Order: sequence, then structure tokens, then C-alpha cells
Amino acid sequence: MPSQGPLIPRRRLGQSLRELREAAGMHLEDAAERLECSVSKVSRLETGRGIPKQRDVRDLLALYQVDDQKVIDRLVRLAGDGRRQAWWQDLSDIVSTNLDTFIALESEASNLRYYVQSVVPGMFQTADYARGVFRALYPRDSEVALRKRVDLRMGRQALLAEREDKPRISAVLDEATLHRFVGGPEVMDGQLRELLEISERSDVTLRIYPFSAGPDLGIQCTFVVFTFESEYDRNSVHIELGAGDRWLEQEADVLRYARLFDDLSRKCLSVEDSRDKIRSLIGTYTSKDQPAQ
Repeated sequence: MPSQGPLIPRRRLGQSLRELREAAGMHLEDAAERLECSVSKVSRLETGRGIPKQRDVRDLLALYQVDDQKVIDRLVRLAGDGRRQAWWQDLSDIVSTNLDTFIALESEASNLRYYVQSVVPGMFQTADYARGVFRALYPRDSEVALRKRVDLRMGRQALLAEREDKPRISAVLDEATLHRFVGGPEVMDGQLRELLEISERSDVTLRIYPFSAGPDLGIQCTFVVFTFESEYDRNSVHIELGAGDRWLEQEADVLRYARLFDDLSRKCLSVEDSRDKIRSLIGTYTSKDQPAQ
């Protein structure tokens, strides 16, 4: 199955259709009237929320008098891509709408900035650690559902690692994530070793926000900033809250959270000191002196 999923092609198609309509001097109502369809249908295509049909795209391009065959071929191809099923949609019983959007953006973003205050970011988790997290979050899950959640998380990691155009990943972890006990002593030790290895990758910048840095408005929630190099993609912020996730796409909101991330980074330990912090904890969970959890 394709790694990308339909969201990104739909958004790219919608952006192009909107620009072509505006260049043709038409309003949404004009296009809908000429094609004898609802305004909402045209609007949903332009916002990437509708399921595109290649026939509809060809009709719109003809209406906008687009005769550049390369443009036509590109947009018709995007319409086809926008109808395909992503590999993770086979797991629809555990993939919510929010998670579907999250994975789609994660799979194509040029830059990912994570601030995490509860547990290690999903993209850095070992399978055993992920299983411990999911077992705590979904105590009523069957073993089959639990395995699906872990497989999905490992699949996301694998696809990100296989991308030719690897994204730049920056992560700020609250120091508490290194101390919050998940799974068992061996699981924690394995996760710390994995974090240390990840911190040495050239595409990753990992910093620890130490207890000594004190409180900050930015540490009130976990958030991820997705940014793209393509002009056709919308930068986004995902905020994880107890009352439900939020998505922000206004340019001012994305910029505000990007600056917030930078402010938090400046209060963090350096990259090398962050490694030292992680390194200092390796073995402590599995030592004989470690108190029972």
C-alpha cells in the first residue's frame, strides 16, 4: 500500500483548483452553476475534504480553460491519488480521524517539531515501550487490538526511516518522560538506549527540557508542528489535550507554536548534555538497587 495516503494529494489538488478558478475570475457559485452541482461539492474539492473524481477534475479544468497538458495530467493524477487507500486505513478499527490526519501529515512533512511532556514520542518508541503505553491507555483492548496499535506505530517509524527525502526531526522531551515508568525495568532501559541511539542520528535534534528550567506556558500541552517545503501544502499544528485534540492551520497559529518550540528549545539542555542525561539513566532501572515499581 502507498505510504502517503489520500490527504496530501487531495490538499495539493484543491489548492491548484482554487488558484485556477480564481485566475479564471470565477466564484465558487459560478463554477457550481456551470457544472450543475452544489457549491459545497466544489468547496470540498478545493479544501481537500472531498473525494475527487477524475471526471469532475477534467470538467473543472475545461471550465477554467486550462489547456496545458502537463498541468492537466498532474491534477488528474492527484485526483487518482486522492482516492486511494493508505496502508494504515486497513486498521480503521483503531485509527481515528485525528490519527489518520496526523499520520498523513507526518508521512510528508519536511520538518517535524515535537514537544512531549508525558511519554517518549511515538516515532522514538521501542515496540515494548509502545506496548506498555497502549496497555495503560487502552486497558480494555484485546491482545489483537493491542498488537495492531503497536504494529501501526512500528510501521510509521519504518516508513519515515525509508523516506528518500527524510524530514528534519526536532524533539523537546520534558525530563519527566525519562522517569515515567512504562512497561518494566528492561523496557525502560531498552527505551533509554534507543533514545540515545536516535539522538545521534544526523536527521534528529533531541533536547531535554530539565526540571531546573522551571515552569513555562509551552509545557502545558503536548504539540507537534508540521511544516512543508511545497507551496501546495498547509503547515499545521496538532495539540494533544485531555479534552480532545486540536488542529491549527492558520499561518499565525503555526508561527506562534513554532516560536514557542524555539523558546522551549533555548531553555533545554544542549544536545550533548541531553545525551549525557539519557546516558546517566541507562542501567538505573535494571540495577539491583532499583526500588520495586
